[in-house]
Amino acid sequence: MENNNLKAEQYSLKFISIWKVGQEMGNPYANLKDMFSSFQYVEDLLSPSISGTLVLLDKALNIPADMPLTGFEKVVIAVTDSEGEDHQFDFRVWKVANRVLTDKGQIYTLGLIGDQALTNEGVKVNKVLTNTASGMVKSLLIDYLNVPDPKIKIEESVNMMKIIPAGKSPFAVIRDLQPKAISKEIFTSGSSKTSSNIADGSGSSTVDTKSDDVKDAKQLKGSSGYFFWEDRDGFNFKSIDSVVSPDPKKFNGSGPVAIYEYEPANITATESKANRKIQELSFRSEIDMMKKLRQGAWATECAFYDINTGVYTEYTYKLSESWDEMAHLGPQTKLPKGQEQLSQYATRRISSVINHEHWYNGTEVASNDSSDGSDEPSEITDFQKQYLVQSISRAGTLFNQQLAISVTGNLKLRVGQKVEVRIPNMVPEASKEDMGSYDPENSGVYLIRKLNHQFDRASMSVYTVLDLIRDSWGYEDTKTDKT
Repeated sequence: MENNNLKAEQYSLKFISIWKVGQEMGNPYANLKDMFSSFQYVEDLLSPSISGTLVLLDKALNIPADMPLTGFEKVVIAVTDSEGEDHQFDFRVWKVANRVLTDKGQIYTLGLIGDQALTNEGVKVNKVLTNTASGMVKSLLIDYLNVPDPKIKIEESVNMMKIIPAGKSPFAVIRDLQPKAISKEIFTSGSSKTSSNIADGSGSSTVDTKSDDVKDAKQLKGSSGYFFWEDRDGFNFKSIDSVVSPDPKKFNGSGPVAIYEYEPANITATESKANRKIQELSFRSEIDMMKKLRQGAWATECAFYDINTGVYTEYTYKLSESWDEMAHLGPQTKLPKGQEQLSQYATRRISSVINHEHWYNGTEVASNDSSDGSDEPSEITDFQKQYLVQSISRAGTLFNQQLAISVTGNLKLRVGQKVEVRIPNMVPEASKEDMGSYDPENSGVYLIRKLNHQFDRASMSVYTVLDLIRDSWGYEDTKTDKT
């Protein structure tokens, strides 16, 4: 129910409670509501933990000394937005900084982080793990970090693996698994199966004859790679394509949850549009072709040596050949002409050793590669041909366009969701009849890579800064489910 006493950007603070370590089940040590000066909450698609900062003006309690603050204290912040919806942020204290003494008390900043982020630093995984990447992630979160099952959202992967973590932390193990995970949705569609993603090099599958690349190189296709992040609802391990996809029929994607529109400073937004108005907008990066070329985002040559059979094979991977097998945020149907032309040349060369029999003691052929003719391949084989260059290319295209916007605080947003951004077409009014009211290249659907809710005490207002990314350009008017 909307609170008519609050403007769209305002909120009401319910409480800020802090508990001593080991006494979380009892009453909080103190309510810091009256000491609160500002609070920032951060989610990041590339980070395994939520984080935040809380600035306090301590006039009487002297929390750092009398409590005392030693780290790992539980902090819970509860607010109500302008629509009357309650929101809660749960943290642990990991840092006390910027402490300044004044005549009226002291000012300091509490560094806040998710509970499991601190636990993760002291937990080491030495047990041999055998499962799919998604199965390992779930087991690491439950068995080592005590994350409740309802707070874990995982997309199933298919390739069975066996790994020796060698004393790494759970988050470090998961980070190693991210590029190796192949989504079941992608695999069952055929784009990542060994039998369909390797072809003889002939005709259009070879590189231009002007280069010195091997003309009989075979071709790799497909997509791979996962995101792992924490939001207020828990932990997520999902394929890049499912997170990026705006189409529920493709990779189980989801459409944009909100529409934000940028208007020139001389135009006053109507009351109904005020909470969807972009306050500030900046393009942080749009085109960086040299970086993409050196990463091999568009074309990579990969040499594999099978240590079991002694076979050496060279492959090429071209993004232009796998474009349709991936999810994209813009309406582009293929790479831009310049990128497609450059993708004819492998700009990065990598090599790797394939070992299908590392965990196999049988006498039959263990390989999962159809060219090896195995009737019963081992359950645990080497999937590098299905993920190595695919994950490099898939991740390398995500940041083609990076946009930062500041909007009226929307506490319903989560990292990994998508928003539609509408930017005016900066052309004369007469031209808009033919070209449209919105920028046809820079408007469109973006993925929330990072969000920062900024709460201010003086004005009791909250603004949300969104770092947005997408892999392709263009705008088309789509139906959305607004929040």
